[in-house]
Amino acid sequence: MKDFKTFCLSEGDTKAAFDMEKVIVSSAGGPKFISKLIPDSEEVGKKIASKLGISNDGGRMPADKYPASKEWAEYFKPGKPQGSTLTPKTDIIIGKRRVSVKTGPAILMSGERKEATATFYTAMNRMGNISDAVTNLKGHIDNLLPSTDMTKLGIKGNKTDLIKMGKFASVEILRKADEAHHAFKNDLRDVFVNTPAFAREFTFEAMTGKVKFANNEGTADHFLVTDFTGDNVTMHKVTSSSDAYVGKLLKYVNPDVTFKSTQKEKVTAGVKTKTGYYTFWSAVKVGVEMIVEEEIKNADLLTEGVLDIMKRVFKKGFNFIKNFFKRVYRKISKSYQDLLQFMGYTPIVSFNGGGTAITWPS
Repeated sequence: MKDFKTFCLSEGDTKAAFDMEKVIVSSAGGPKFISKLIPDSEEVGKKIASKLGISNDGGRMPADKYPASKEWAEYFKPGKPQGSTLTPKTDIIIGKRRVSVKTGPAILMSGERKEATATFYTAMNRMGNISDAVTNLKGHIDNLLPSTDMTKLGIKGNKTDLIKMGKFASVEILRKADEAHHAFKNDLRDVFVNTPAFAREFTFEAMTGKVKFANNEGTADHFLVTDFTGDNVTMHKVTSSSDAYVGKLLKYVNPDVTFKSTQKEKVTAGVKTKTGYYTFWSAVKVGVEMIVEEEIKNADLLTEGVLDIMKRVFKKGFNFIKNFFKRVYRKISKSYQDLLQFMGYTPIVSFNGGGTAITWPS
């Protein structure tokens, strides 16, 4: 069984951790504070201040909440960031340093889904490779070609068979497009498996809140790691994802992401059911079916063979999809959020430290 002192000085006891923050502020020349939970807190504070060279820098506590940036708030629409989401990453302010204090295992950020999603999009946009992703998508769409060997279909050439073939054509064209949809999703997945930059950008934003708070006082730019005796204390400056301490913390965070394809829903007699088509296929599906229907309707079997008609249907259907994407490439190239929403992908982000404590290395 833990003794009283050990219990009080655990990171789980937020009062003890909060006391340590005020002890450090006091030792740096801020408001006088002596903790009832930390033995010899005044001496502990002096020891920390001396080791870090902050004894005369001045210290104070930050506000309880800070406003989120417009960029961050975009990811919370139609709602807005509120509650614990607005809690600053900064625990104390020493001189001009905005310091996050860790006295043992502690959370990285809240486990709230929108918080993780906003951090994901921030990390993705900071990678600066969205044009590569759109080019990848364009490659999949440009490679849409009908692979069906129409000579094996046994069509004799009457109008009824041609109409049946028309239905087949629209399904086949959409199937090929759906294959491109899934292939691109796998490409995106590879970005996170093979690109360490994403993990660094995600960890950096999660620990500092630089974009979240637009680099105001809520953004932490130093990380002070100490025990409750002040014997083991270090402070790390972190203003860029390339800073060494981000790399140290990264292996404890271990961020990863998968993608879920979101299907469109329809309401029938008050009951929601999935249509089987993904968000961006709604427009594609309507366009392809209109083309197929029009071509079959106007087909003249007296002057054209069935296979020639079907080849033209396939070609027009695939060209419609390609031209459709050409019109939207510019819009979806603005941000990863625009790209993923258009494609009907929902990012599922997993990482350590989302509402649970992780190790903060010294």
